[in-house]
Amino acid sequence: MKRRTFIQGIGIAAITFPAWASDKKTPSQQEGPFYPVKEIPVRKSLILDANSLVGEVMNLQGKVFDSNGKALAGIKVEIWQCDGVGLYDHPRQADTEKFDPAFGGYGAAITDTTGNYEFETLYPVPYTGRPPHIHVKLWDGSKELLTTQLYLQGQTGGGWFSKERERLQIAPQPIENGTFAQFSFVV
Repeated sequence: MKRRTFIQGIGIAAITFPAWASDKKTPSQQEGPFYPVKEIPVRKSLILDANSLVGEVMNLQGKVFDSNGKALAGIKVEIWQCDGVGLYDHPRQADTEKFDPAFGGYGAAITDTTGNYEFETLYPVPYTGRPPHIHVKLWDGSKELLTTQLYLQGQTGGGWFSKERERLQIAPQPIENGTFAQFSFVV
């Protein structure tokens, strides 16, 4: 598996911002059954061994804002997701012992003084009954601000909730030596 280069310092001009005047708070979604039972470590990279990883590496970056458009520093952004074959690192997951040891499964980042966060993670894959997604939870200290999920553009699944998922899409783009996606949260 080729290692994808982690992009640092993507400028603010690369991020699409919500229209602040029209209350565009990021929609919440269910936590799901596989929220990590172990403490989620602060680590930008969930890739533990790129050479044996099942799947492709994706760089995910963005910002966290309040509803007035102010960038929020010190917000903990947690992500968790399945591995490249659709398994979570969780005791309630069937076949969890087969979880890819080259993938961390979950991690957290703390937003910097301008509200930026960044991760090196796995390009999301589908599994039975679910479109590709990444779970996200935002914290301000011990206060939970948001729990939601990010979906690949055009792969949100159908049903009555597909409209809500349209606002939670990421559009990974190929870049030199990798794939890059961005998403800004409004809480």
